[in-house]
Amino acid sequence: MVSDDLKSVSENNLFLTVIFLKMSVYSIKKRLLFFLLLICVYSLNANSYRYNSFKTEQAFNSTQEKINQLLERGAFFLYKSDSFKTDLDNARLNFDKAYVLSNQINDQDLIHKCFFYYSELLFEENKYPEALKKLEKVIAYYHDNKNFEKEANTWEAMGSRLFWRSPRSFASIEESVSSFEKAAQLYKILGFNEKYAYALKSIADAHLNQGRLDLAEKELLKILIFYKKIGYKKLHFTYDLLADSQRLKGDLGKSLYYSELCVKSMENTGDFSYAPIFYQQLAVAYRDIGKHQLAIDLLRKAVSFLQSQKDIDYGNLYETVDLLAKELVEVKKQKKALKLIQNIIKEYPPTKSVDQARVFGSLAFCYNKNNQIALAESNYLKMIDLYENKQPTFFLIDLSKAYFQLGKFYQEHKKFDKAKNYFLKSLNFSKGIVELNQIKEVNLSLFKIDSVQGNYITAIQYFQKYKNLNDSIFNEKKNKQIEELQILYGLEKKEKEFSKLKLDINNEKGKNTQARNMIKWGAGILIFLLVGIFVFWKSYQTKQKNNKLLLSQKNEIDQKNYALQKLVLEKESLMKEIHHRVKNNLQIVMSLLRSQSHTLKNEEAFEAIQKSQHRLYAISLLHQKLYMTDIVREIEMKSYINDLLINFTDTFDIKDRISFEVDFDNIYLHETQAIAVGLILNESVTNAIKYAFSDQTMGIISIAMKSKENSKILLEIRDNGKGVSNNFNFDTSSTLGITLIKGLAEQLDGNVSFINNNGWTVRIEFLRNTSLT
Repeated sequence: MVSDDLKSVSENNLFLTVIFLKMSVYSIKKRLLFFLLLICVYSLNANSYRYNSFKTEQAFNSTQEKINQLLERGAFFLYKSDSFKTDLDNARLNFDKAYVLSNQINDQDLIHKCFFYYSELLFEENKYPEALKKLEKVIAYYHDNKNFEKEANTWEAMGSRLFWRSPRSFASIEESVSSFEKAAQLYKILGFNEKYAYALKSIADAHLNQGRLDLAEKELLKILIFYKKIGYKKLHFTYDLLADSQRLKGDLGKSLYYSELCVKSMENTGDFSYAPIFYQQLAVAYRDIGKHQLAIDLLRKAVSFLQSQKDIDYGNLYETVDLLAKELVEVKKQKKALKLIQNIIKEYPPTKSVDQARVFGSLAFCYNKNNQIALAESNYLKMIDLYENKQPTFFLIDLSKAYFQLGKFYQEHKKFDKAKNYFLKSLNFSKGIVELNQIKEVNLSLFKIDSVQGNYITAIQYFQKYKNLNDSIFNEKKNKQIEELQILYGLEKKEKEFSKLKLDINNEKGKNTQARNMIKWGAGILIFLLVGIFVFWKSYQTKQKNNKLLLSQKNEIDQKNYALQKLVLEKESLMKEIHHRVKNNLQIVMSLLRSQSHTLKNEEAFEAIQKSQHRLYAISLLHQKLYMTDIVREIEMKSYINDLLINFTDTFDIKDRISFEVDFDNIYLHETQAIAVGLILNESVTNAIKYAFSDQTMGIISIAMKSKENSKILLEIRDNGKGVSNNFNFDTSSTLGITLIKGLAEQLDGNVSFINNNGWTVRIEFLRNTSLT
């Protein structure tokens, strides 16, 4: 359009110019008038061109705006909380219009934005292969254009979709981990710390859903540290996942701890967007340790939050109400629980099959507790049918719980074969899917069923599993941990407040219904209050006395600890002084031997004194290491052996003839073992230097010290010299060097072997003695 306007303007101007040139025969006056006219026309044409260009640019911007509006409208239909086929059709219609307009103006950014929304639509239609192809095309475009932020966002979107893929599998979740890792890598490079941490949290969540609980916990703890490092305050989402991991592992103390931290973080930051979920998490933690009234209070708060929302999360509402009904039954309010479920169904009729399954389960549980057995069984079977046939596989946890509930129902009504069948089904899931607490209860029920049916061997096996799980969940340490948490967060205070409130209500009812006995009741209440005050005062006095006693004991322990620390420091200082003096004395002996060797003419005597010098040096060097380090009982072997080798090089003058090859792990040994190793090394290397290379000018002595399994250590000294005669018998040899090596190996409680193959090898394997440290 712009080029056509420019062409039209140019043709008009050319036409007028030709006419002006042809008017040269006319008078000057006419030519001047025409010249002025020509200038006006030129000016008008130029303005017309600028105006047309402005209109074209305005039209282009308007088209872009329209495309974005169409995409936003399509996204509205696509992401509706309860989207149906008509919503998806409306979304596609808007995306198609946006795609056509994007191609008309050839805007590649908008074209690939359309591709992204097309992929989201295909994901909703469960057409994963087609959707992934679209996303890969979008990722490639952003990568080629170096738009790394949008590339990272797209990887993250792909990870989220693969995470929720149906049917769900370990492999599909692993694919989502790969996508999240690529997003995290890009966010890290871009310096987007919060997005980087969120991608890492998504990886941990994926591992949690795979049942890899220890790995997920480790990753989540690292994320917490990173969040605190960058000053990020909204830690409740991470605490929520940690609480999930601990509950699945059966650590109820830690589950309660992280649930409390989750709610505390949410309330401190004022971020109540997921309050119902977090209150429900804490309620489940209280339920698991038997604090049913506290669980009820939190679940009611969660239900109130859900009902106050503009767009109600019905799935969460039904799940929370189900938990609330079961807790009401625990406090002997069966009828109230059933009425609650019936009212919720009436006010919020479930439409999705997963919600219907939850509602059937809630009704079945309440009917059973209200002795309506036939209705209970009917609703339980409807629940199982919906979970087995209508739900995607990522509701496996709900299916396991459904089997468990139906098993408990049949066990209660003595239909043991059916009960056993459903109990076994509830266990038939991948590790990490079923809560440890549920597994424990299933094993107890199977024990009772097999005991009734006379299957005593399997009954004992189930009881042993139950006992082991129960001990791991409720051991003394965890019970103490739970009690400490109760004190820390004021659980007992909350219970007292609730008991007092309940007592006041009962007193008011008593006053209204028994007006004639007001004076008698008043006197009774007064006596009760006086007794309560007296008991409270006595309790307070006892606590004060205990606190003073504890404080006194603490001060006494602190003083003893200080004295012990002082003694330890003095001992360490004394040990260093001893090592220093031993080293000095050994060096004096070495100096005396060195002086004596200068006067000797006998070669054997000179060699014996030289060997003694090397042995003394090995021991002296070890004592030097001990007084120069903070660890006064252990030697870092790599540094020690390297210093010994330097001494060999200097003493024997072998720089140009023999070289050392070393391969050490980072090993620390107690001084007694280190001395033995140093002397073995001294004997082996001295023999190799003196006897292995007499027929060759160059040689290599290899020394390796490696850690093996079960605290074993392998020491190997090898040379590539001429070795010894094949007739030489190591077992019967009485040479001083071999006898000394054997004796030192025996001192190490190790096994020594001598190998004569392309050189001489001494190999000793011994156990690192940790009892000495």
